[in-house]
Amino acid sequence: MLKIKLLILLSLAGVIFINGCKPNNPVESNKHLKAGIEAFNKTKYDDAEKEFTQALDQKSDNSTAWYYMGVLHSAINYPAKAIEELTRAVEISPDTARFWDARGYIYIVMGDYSKAMGDYEKAVEKDPKSAVYVNRRGYVYALLKDYTTAVKDYTKAIQLNPKYEDAYSNQGFSYMELKQYDKVAWDFSKAIEINPNNAVYFNARGYAYSNMKKLADALADFDNAIRLNPKMADAFINRGYVFLNTEQFQFAVRDFDSAIKLGATIPQNFNARGYAFANLKKYEQAINDFSKTIELDPNFPDAYVNRGFSYWNSMNKQKALADWEKAVQLKPSLDSSLRTYIDKAKK
Repeated sequence: MLKIKLLILLSLAGVIFINGCKPNNPVESNKHLKAGIEAFNKTKYDDAEKEFTQALDQKSDNSTAWYYMGVLHSAINYPAKAIEELTRAVEISPDTARFWDARGYIYIVMGDYSKAMGDYEKAVEKDPKSAVYVNRRGYVYALLKDYTTAVKDYTKAIQLNPKYEDAYSNQGFSYMELKQYDKVAWDFSKAIEINPNNAVYFNARGYAYSNMKKLADALADFDNAIRLNPKMADAFINRGYVFLNTEQFQFAVRDFDSAIKLGATIPQNFNARGYAFANLKKYEQAINDFSKTIELDPNFPDAYVNRGFSYWNSMNKQKALADWEKAVQLKPSLDSSLRTYIDKAKK
């Protein structure tokens, strides 16, 4: 009887070996690698994948081909596959910092911050003079809510590259979490010097100025943020609160209107606009906004307090009393400030 010997095909990310035969043609491999990079840069991902596969067919330990294959699969949203390929790259060439960096970035996207930290520790170890890798390690520290250590990395990145706007921005956001607003303002001032067309930087510095009670400076920054990005809801919200705090209620209404129209429909924004309406003695609109706040969050005590006062000023003591009693039920510490009004409403 004729015996048919079956060929066993082993496949790994497009690399096929027949009968254990492993081609080793570096010249051909690098030729396909170069073509793949050109296709990738033109976003011709199918062509790029074919070329990287050919590169690996010709030389299975071409670490740069594994790296680009991983970057490609990350770009087309196959993170698990990208991790496998970048792991091959770092196994073959463990001293290449950018391979660790690429895998660390994917771990960030996947939310695995501990593994991302391990990779960025390696990237910095392999290339300690790279401001990029130090900055990104700082970003992972920030994701882990270790803002003090994050700042140390951002400071180091800035020392390595004094014109590195991302490091100033990241450091500013970490100082914001630490509530060190003078340092927030300084960092975003530096970022603005480098890139004066970034609305996020003006909005962040304006937020810092607001917390430093430098309200005129804050307003100027929010104006600039909105000028640069008229669809930035956060800038309208932040400017709206400045207008509330300076009793410019008509302008506050306008800004919260804009934010809500841009999709910022969280309860706090309806409550804030309602507060502005109430101070303009537009109680019907105020009650509508406070009611919307309560619809979105039935456990929002301030909305009950505010709606209660709008009912009170609309001569509806019964509804005012119901709202204030509900507010105290949700937040008992409000009893001391509302007791006088509750007693009056009961009479």
